[in-house]
Amino acid sequence: MNQSQLLTKTNPPSWLKILVIIFMGLSIFCRFTNLGQKIYSSDENWTSVAISGHTLDELKQEVSQNQGIIPISNFDKYQHINLDRGVADTVNYLITSDPQHPPLYYVMVRLWAQVFGDSPAGVRSLSAVISLLIFPAVYWLCLELFDSAVVGWLAMALIAVSPLQLYFAQEARQYTLWMVEIIGSSAALLRAMKQENKINWALYSLSLVLGLYTHLFTFLIMISHGIYVIIQQQFHFTKTFINYLISTIAAFLIFLPWLLVFITHLQTALALTSGFGIKYINNPFELIAIFLDRVTRIFFDLNFTTSIILARFTDEGSLYYSITSLIFSLILIIYSLFLLVRNYQNKAYLFIFLLGGFPSLLLMVYDITSGGSRSLQVRYQLPLYLCLEITVAYLLSFAFQILQEQLWRRKIAQLLMVLFLLAGLVSDVTFFQARSWWTQSSSRLIIQTIQTMNKSESPLLVINNAPINLGGILALSHYSPKVPLLPVADNEIMQIPENYHQIFFIQNNSRSFHQMEQDEKYAEKAIIVLDIPPGGLWEFEKGQQS
Repeated sequence: MNQSQLLTKTNPPSWLKILVIIFMGLSIFCRFTNLGQKIYSSDENWTSVAISGHTLDELKQEVSQNQGIIPISNFDKYQHINLDRGVADTVNYLITSDPQHPPLYYVMVRLWAQVFGDSPAGVRSLSAVISLLIFPAVYWLCLELFDSAVVGWLAMALIAVSPLQLYFAQEARQYTLWMVEIIGSSAALLRAMKQENKINWALYSLSLVLGLYTHLFTFLIMISHGIYVIIQQQFHFTKTFINYLISTIAAFLIFLPWLLVFITHLQTALALTSGFGIKYINNPFELIAIFLDRVTRIFFDLNFTTSIILARFTDEGSLYYSITSLIFSLILIIYSLFLLVRNYQNKAYLFIFLLGGFPSLLLMVYDITSGGSRSLQVRYQLPLYLCLEITVAYLLSFAFQILQEQLWRRKIAQLLMVLFLLAGLVSDVTFFQARSWWTQSSSRLIIQTIQTMNKSESPLLVINNAPINLGGILALSHYSPKVPLLPVADNEIMQIPENYHQIFFIQNNSRSFHQMEQDEKYAEKAIIVLDIPPGGLWEFEKGQQS
């Protein structure tokens, strides 16, 4: 009897269902508790700008049109709903200021915030609600892949305790919604291929439309699906292949309006995402090592990583921790490949490999050949992480295969199940207590700035209208509402106010910064310097000699 038959014949015991339900209950509690505790990151602040109905140009003008010192409270209107501006203004913000982000999530969160509030907790609560849909979605996908309720229940358990899933469930961005759509569209495709009818293919097409209007990387998911269909149909022009083409083309045509928007504003999108294209890591082996090390974060994460963009292997944590993670990732990926090779005729393994492996491999090859850190961004690797969770759920299913003759395999699977679940719970406790998480690239700077500003007697923060600076200012406005700001263009000479004794900069490459360096009345102090120049926090204190 082969593994597929064993899985089909194995029913999940009642105690497993009860245990998974308990884990899901804990997961729901963690998702909705302390929603406002984590630092509201720069990216999340741009979500609030979107639902406010204002644009990036208006935000820049707020800085450039003001002469002299302005209160940080001037930026409050960009973080709250304006009743004079509606959903159309939210879409207009995306078109003019953030075209690489399709509008579905942002329209949803705008309508949500009108009911549940536009505070950080209120905005994040939509992601928490959407994250609950992952449980039935992954169960459905496991049934379509393996025809096994055991794998489905185990997959739900792993997702319930996954620290990465918990993070995205409390982030005011579109990635939880995208995960639901990745899983849902995949399950819909498999169902449509098994049961050929118009309703199933229409459901698949709709799932693609929702995915495309949530994240542009859904195109990679569509390509993975297409490769799978072509292989399964043995490169023949069958009825199934024709239905797939019709469904995919229909979804593409429905998405075409936003695609035209993206193409029209391509330069804006490239400017906003250019940071991921810079070659921060010269050694491709280090890039691969960091990538493998971060794979483990879906199962076990103690928030050790100190840099998300400019990454070095030593930034991932202690050497012992990083090497252990690296070895575990290699074992997991090699085992996944072993399953594919050993069961090459099994459609489930091929599907998982293509869905998770193709987008991930494409990003890795692109980074190695052209430079960049796209493959290290966890939000871009979500298809791979979801597939690895399903793969591990399949591995753990051996613990419940009573008909399995190899008792040692069952015992190892049972031990691994306990270890995976405990690792997830320990990670969740760590996440629950933390004020920021390593996946928030700007949180370290924001926290340090908040602490420094709130302790200073007469602080003055010098800013400009660069989007990366504005994101930090918006984040700071939630936690240091009384900090005065001095807008100064990078090429301008600053008129130094006499009544402020502590002047702060968040960039060290402006003309004003160099002006302060040469002023003997001020002593310079670097409070935090980011890995990516010229960002950080510098203080010039009056009354001390350099």
